[in-house]
Amino acid sequence: FLCQESKVTEIPSDLPRNAVELRFVLTKLRVIPKGAFSGFGDLEKIEISQNDVLEVIEANVFFNLSKLHEIRIEKANNLLYIDTDAFQNLPNLRYLLISNTGIKHLPAVHKIQSLQKVLLDIQDNINIHTVERNSFMGLSFESMILWLNKNGIQEIHNCAFNGTQLDELNLSDNINLEELPNDVFQGASGPVIL
Repeated sequence: FLCQESKVTEIPSDLPRNAVELRFVLTKLRVIPKGAFSGFGDLEKIEISQNDVLEVIEANVFFNLSKLHEIRIEKANNLLYIDTDAFQNLPNLRYLLISNTGIKHLPAVHKIQSLQKVLLDIQDNINIHTVERNSFMGLSFESMILWLNKNGIQEIHNCAFNGTQLDELNLSDNINLEELPNDVFQGASGPVIL
């Protein structure tokens, strides 16, 4: 289901509950509210893109959506805040894109707990400066690919990738990132490709 209209300022209440895909493109959603997608048990893909007024994604937006395997949040330059409980219990998530936003911190992904191999694609977020300890623990019980390119990353803490099984890590084009600490991969398996 495609919702593409600049007059849309909130999630419509008449969306088909059996939708497999929801796309919000060129809308004027300022907030994605708590529980916005609850009751969409068949949902496999969500896209929120090209929204220049989106500021907040609240808690429990992406929660208990057992069939959801792809989330795309992109071209939302005014998105400043993603609640630490926005992404929870998504056992089939395989792809999460957060690109070209105004967020200042990596989103909390530790409650996703996917049973699948996950590609986490966080790029072109120039206000993200730090990768904290344990940033990706709990994202997946399987291996993962992390694309963290073209952000504003300046510092990566020790144990940042603790608890992960990394197949690939891309940190390219973080022009202010000069070095990695010795213990950056402590507690991690991999990466196979850096």
